[in-house]
Formats: sequence, C-alpha cells, structure tokens
Amino acid sequence: MFCNVHDHACMDKCTWRDLPTSNDPTTPLAFCPASVSGLPVMVLPIPAVGELERDLFSQPRIFVAHTGQGRRWYQLGAQTRALRTAPRMIEIYEGGLRFGHCRWEGEAGRCVMIAFANAEVQALTHGQLQRLDLRTQHELFDDRISSLALELAQQALQGLPEGRLYAQGLGVALLGLLAAQGGQQDGSASARGAGRLAARQQQRLEALIEDHPAADLSLTRLADEVGLSPHHFVRVFKASFGTTPHRYVQQRRLEAAAAALRRDDRRPIAEIALAHGFASQSHMTELMRRRLGLTPRALRRC
Repeated sequence: MFCNVHDHACMDKCTWRDLPTSNDPTTPLAFCPASVSGLPVMVLPIPAVGELERDLFSQPRIFVAHTGQGRRWYQLGAQTRALRTAPRMIEIYEGGLRFGHCRWEGEAGRCVMIAFANAEVQALTHGQLQRLDLRTQHELFDDRISSLALELAQQALQGLPEGRLYAQGLGVALLGLLAAQGGQQDGSASARGAGRLAARQQQRLEALIEDHPAADLSLTRLADEVGLSPHHFVRVFKASFGTTPHRYVQQRRLEAAAAALRRDDRRPIAEIALAHGFASQSHMTELMRRRLGLTPRALRRC
C-alpha cells in the first residue's frame, strides 16, 4: 500500500483526489516500497508554478503524468529544453542524469515515479539482468507503459485489493517491457527452450495455492517455490497454465469460495470472502458476477 509521506502513516485505501497538489517538486505525496510491488513507486506533484536547482537522478526511472498539464524547462549542460506536460505522458531518465535548473508553469497535477535500482532489478530476475539500461526520452506516449505504471499506483492507493501477486506482476511486466524496448535480454532467454514448468513444479504450485486460500501470495513466493526468478516465472507459468499467475490464483479461489457457499448456507458471505483471499465481500461479489455470471446469494440458490 502507499504511505503518506507527510505523516508517515500507511493508508489502507484512498483515491487520487485524496492526495494534495503542491508546488514543491521535491516533496513526495506518497510512496509504495519495493517490498510490496518489487519496485519502489512514488507519487510526486507536478507544480503549477515551481523551480528546482540541480536535480540528480542516480538511478534509471520513469515518470508518468496522471493529471496536470503545462510547460516545463529543463537545463542540461549549456542547453535549456522547453517541454510540455500532459496526462499519460512519459519521461524516461537514464541513471546519472543531472538537470541544472528546472521550471514549471501550468495546471498543477500529479505523476507516478518508478525507479529501477540495480538491487531490485537483480532480485526480480535472480541476477539474470544486472541493471536496466534506459535511454533518456522526453514527451513519450506509450499506452502499455503508462497503463502499467498508473495501474500499479492505483492498486497501491486502494490498499492492494487484488493482492501483492497482481501488484508484483505489474512491476515485473513493466520491467520486462522496458528491458525489451532497450534491447536487453535477462539471461533467461536460453531457458525458454524448456518453455514450461515440469509436472512436479506444477503440482507444488497447485498444492501451495490450494493449501493457503487466504494467504496474500506474492509473485516472489510462487517463483521461489519452483526456484525461478519472478520475471522468468511469469512466462513459464503462462505457458504451462494458459493464464497469468494472478488470474489462475483468483480463479481457483473463486471456485473454492463458490463450493463453500453451496456447502454452508449459514456461514456469512463476508467470512467466506476473507477466508478465500478476497479483499472484501464486495470484491468477491464483483469477481463472481464477472467470471461466473452469478452473485454469491444466487450461487446459494442454485
């Protein structure tokens, strides 16, 4: 989940509107640690009017605007570049980039910043990718990148209703997309010949998911169970099960919850939802309606 930087209190649930705007670009509005999503995620203000001297980016990172529009001026060396800001616009910065002077004018807004420290990149790929080599790009629009980054931030703001498995999957997908666009291979390309999980590995995963219906299983936990990096695990899992880890776990939990609803018509629906890993009764109800075409109450009448 996100933590409010101003009072250091973690917020279980909030919306973008709950976050303030600010003309101080150095003060984060909220952050999500790498322990949750695999990558650190921060919400920063886009000033209506603001200036900043000497902005250094020691690690490669991306910025995705959520709201706000206007103009920006960034000084790099002896040159000053005039840029614009718009929702879903992306900035990609290589590690070590240093701006001498920055200035903003326009409508205040917020953006998502995701950094790619070497330690986190190596953890997500089990060292098969030592670092993410990004090339600085301004005013970029790429719906895949912006959708992943904004969805990751939205999940954290809402208290991870889909669980850590989904959040970490978004982080891994974003890392893989940026690495592929930069022509990087994670070292596991040679392992793609195997393509699928062994039968014993599939059985271990099935047992883990079935035996821990209420656990907030993470991508790292599932990948560790079969000795793979989270990045490689996502690929071979989908090749083996025909769907993503998050969707598979969600489907298995829906099936188990549906069986529990039919088996015990006196047990509270909210209790069954929590016992099977759903954030709330409403969360389970919405998923059942979408996937099974029935609400929990309708299932009990079947």
